[in-house]
Amino acid sequence: MRFSASKGFGCIIIILLIMNILTGCATTHRTSMNPPPRLKKELDSLKPNTTTSRPAKTTRSSKYTIKQGDTIWRIAFNHGVSPDDIIRTNNIKDVTNIKPGQQLMIPANSITGTREVVSQAALPSGRHSNESFIWPLRGNILYGFDKWVDGYKNKGIDIQAFNGQAVKASKSGIVALTSDRPDGWGKVVVLQHNDGSYTWYAYNSRILVNKGDRVAQGQTIVKAGSTGRAKREMLHFKIFLHGVPVNPTYLLQ
Repeated sequence: MRFSASKGFGCIIIILLIMNILTGCATTHRTSMNPPPRLKKELDSLKPNTTTSRPAKTTRSSKYTIKQGDTIWRIAFNHGVSPDDIIRTNNIKDVTNIKPGQQLMIPANSITGTREVVSQAALPSGRHSNESFIWPLRGNILYGFDKWVDGYKNKGIDIQAFNGQAVKASKSGIVALTSDRPDGWGKVVVLQHNDGSYTWYAYNSRILVNKGDRVAQGQTIVKAGSTGRAKREMLHFKIFLHGVPVNPTYLLQ
């Protein structure tokens, strides 16, 4: 009888230990939703061949007349504001349906920080600066921008994919960073573009480029997968404007 009670007590202790371990794992998962510290540090200093100047500040709302070839993203970049703010201010339903001669209200500057002027020697020629962003792959959006996912706010979009699916460069640029971290975003490639923007591709199964490589728009740079903390095959895709992540769905064509 004493043996049975002792055995039962031992089982309770084991169960409590297992529950404690599982709780700790869950907490770690929730609190590790930001990029690993090393990766974030590198992302903050991706442009070694740059000079910095203050962005064109828009201290109050102003009007802008759309010119031939303009995109919402380019207008936002030139005025140092967020594309989302321009879209909201002007109640734009379709960002591809803007026309030369149309007037937009440019809101007061909403992006803090500095604009970095990229060394032309480091990046592909200036003719690529007018490129629009294209979809890196086609698939359902599993988690949208600014949506809460597992306790964190998504600052990109997660696109459904299958393992090994080709992921293409959204825009011409240079490979600013590659990373292979099993504890976060998994296999990551970050591209730096001629206009100072960045695109980020994470959770991949295979990286096909190296840091410093020049890539063309539409070139396959990684194969999709479920590395890092991804729970299924998908691509985590971000666009950074002035170092700030913006909603990619407004910019992709």
